[in-house]
Amino acid sequence: MARFFPTLDQAKFRSEGEFTLFQELAALDDGFTVIHSLPWLRGRTKRVYSQELQGYLQVSLARKHLSGEVDFVILHAELGMLCIETKAGQYKPSGFRFIHERGGYEIDPLNQVKDNTFVLNAMLQSWQMKCPIGYAVHFPDFDLDSSQIASAYLPLGRPLPDGILILQKHRRDMPSRIVQMMAHWKDALNYGSQHEFSREIDRFLESVWPKEARGGHLGRKIVADGDLWLRLDDKQANQVALCLDNDRRLIAGFSGSGKTLIARSLADLLAAKNLKVLFLLKNRQITQKVASQLSHVRRAVTVQTFHSYCESLGTRNNDGGIGEPNYDEHHLALHGSVDHQYAVLIVDEAQALNEADHLALRNHFANARKFVFADELQVLPGIEKGCSYRFLEDTYEERFFYLATVYRNPGGITQTMLEMRPPLHEVNCPRPISKEDLFRSISWDITKSIQALMAELSSGGVMKQDMIVLSQFSWLIEGIDDVSRSTVSAYRGMEKPVVIVVAGFDMDDVTLACALGRATTRAYIIVPIELLVGLSGVKSDFLRKGLEKIDRARVLDQDARDPNPRFIANIVHKYAGTAGRHEVFGKGFVYASRWRRWVYEGDAKWANRGAQLWGWWLSLSTSLPISAIDPVRNELTDCYLRHCAVCETTTPHDSHRTCLTCLASPLDDAKTTAVILQAADLGIVRSITLGQSLIKVAALVGDFQFPRQNGTVHGVTEVPVLFLATTIVEFRMRLKGVVATKSQMEQWLRDMLVASELDDSIEGLTGRTIGSLCGQKLLVKIDTGRYRLTDPQ
Repeated sequence: MARFFPTLDQAKFRSEGEFTLFQELAALDDGFTVIHSLPWLRGRTKRVYSQELQGYLQVSLARKHLSGEVDFVILHAELGMLCIETKAGQYKPSGFRFIHERGGYEIDPLNQVKDNTFVLNAMLQSWQMKCPIGYAVHFPDFDLDSSQIASAYLPLGRPLPDGILILQKHRRDMPSRIVQMMAHWKDALNYGSQHEFSREIDRFLESVWPKEARGGHLGRKIVADGDLWLRLDDKQANQVALCLDNDRRLIAGFSGSGKTLIARSLADLLAAKNLKVLFLLKNRQITQKVASQLSHVRRAVTVQTFHSYCESLGTRNNDGGIGEPNYDEHHLALHGSVDHQYAVLIVDEAQALNEADHLALRNHFANARKFVFADELQVLPGIEKGCSYRFLEDTYEERFFYLATVYRNPGGITQTMLEMRPPLHEVNCPRPISKEDLFRSISWDITKSIQALMAELSSGGVMKQDMIVLSQFSWLIEGIDDVSRSTVSAYRGMEKPVVIVVAGFDMDDVTLACALGRATTRAYIIVPIELLVGLSGVKSDFLRKGLEKIDRARVLDQDARDPNPRFIANIVHKYAGTAGRHEVFGKGFVYASRWRRWVYEGDAKWANRGAQLWGWWLSLSTSLPISAIDPVRNELTDCYLRHCAVCETTTPHDSHRTCLTCLASPLDDAKTTAVILQAADLGIVRSITLGQSLIKVAALVGDFQFPRQNGTVHGVTEVPVLFLATTIVEFRMRLKGVVATKSQMEQWLRDMLVASELDDSIEGLTGRTIGSLCGQKLLVKIDTGRYRLTDPQ
């Protein structure tokens, strides 16, 4: 069996004819090597395959019939090489060209395969090597009579049945036809007496398919994807033509539909008409890229970010005149003036600019032709206000044309993006859907995961400059070296063959989809294991649904056995030195002896008012802080766990990286025992206990659920008298009736609160309590001295 590069499981076929021939060539013996879909025109080829190919790029570009790749190249140490161009479908001859019977378009496969063969010849000549290189055209779906075959396909003076055509009838014995054609070319090129070309074959194979790239196909696929998909198609070119014939046009499209490509092509053509063009974008990186791509027309086309253009007018809007500029007010620089320099305004990423920005642009460029490109699904939440299609249509008095076809992203990525944020207009993707388009994985160590992934990609022929690591916040990917990295917002509009996305709690579906939309060949989503801990805090529905399918208990158990656990519950168990555990109203509390603080075993918010008051009593009576296990942050509340050199272990730190354990005093065993005894019977308040009012009110309300949300876990340093008073009154009214008098409230407070802990008289405290509840709109006065709850349960 012949040796194939790539193998069948890695090959990507663009037509049924290629797939058919691939299978039929497998019948060749093991002396043959078959290369399928060999690209060489793209600039990246020199990086993926060999530096030696670079020398032939300029030669190749001069040949107008070059397709950018040869469908098949067959190698044999005794017969030389054969290039084959495959054309599937029904065609009828028209001279040496062929016309598609259904589509009516004309093809010229002969010159195409001849010019591609020329590249191979030039390569060998540069090495001062010679080898027979022939060519053939493969039509798998029909046969031709000898009278129908143009003379251009028939070798002169050397009879060859059916000339250099491989027709449907040859499928019966494809190996014999291939050997026949290669033997013919060997004789026709005067190599008949030479039978050894292994040195030339090995040199060629190593050049176009080096050993380091043979274990994978991704590097080759990057080149093929770039050549096949990332260029202007007929529909996009038609939009450029329509823009040239109009003074105003709005074009919208899903990520990867070619908006920037159209805008750039338009600017190029307008410059050729000697028109001054201003090309504005939002992000700096894509602006620099477009400026580089249009550098040959830089005298006619100015490419800037919107904000840098505003600043170029001499106005820089700062808050208070210092620090970072106030980007929301840059548009003020355009007010009161009309531009007379530029004949054309092109705005890409228009959805990312604010409404005020567009109103200012419209008025400032009143004399210019205007072309606006937007995708309202790429307004990043929390970063920019943006604007909608409707607003842009009203502002520029034009309706959007919607690009329907997505070329940039592989089918699997486009499908995922459509599921995450369905557009309001039709979107289709001609690129095939593959399970290898998008990968998701859980990572215990982001840096190590990325390093391992980069090594795997490199073995597949992917260069470092073909990869990018994206995250919502830069600090998530600090310490990751040897590869480009950026935030999602800064990289919007850009593209790379391979995109690695590091997920986070705050990454929503819009941001995630924007990141995935940068990939032209493959994308990887790496999910930190911490997200599995705080599942409820994950903003992305796509990520959360995927995490919900994971056996969380198994992962927690695995983490507990790790020398360096990552889950906060396991970290507490390993480092806190827990003692004095007890439960109050269904919630656990424990003393972390090594951290010198109390830990509430619930979530970041108190589960009920009784547990809250007990937690406050713990911190008040022991003069120690109390924290909760925050599953969303995978931390303790109000602090950060870090290593302390003094304590020689992991301890709580504040935001200034100060160890809080070093600042606290330890709790002795007797006090811990007293706490446990008090928890066992809240009904008995010990006379020596500080904060007795807290215990009494906690025992009163228990696990009663008040309508308003419970507060975040934290401690107190003094008795919260007013909070206790409002709790008592609200609880009594909800339990005994929705209406109460002021005198009733006074009695409730007198019964529950310890006088020595009050900061006011009962009468004064009652008035403040009523005022507080009315201010919170929980209480309303219905008569003199009479009050009613506004939202009775």
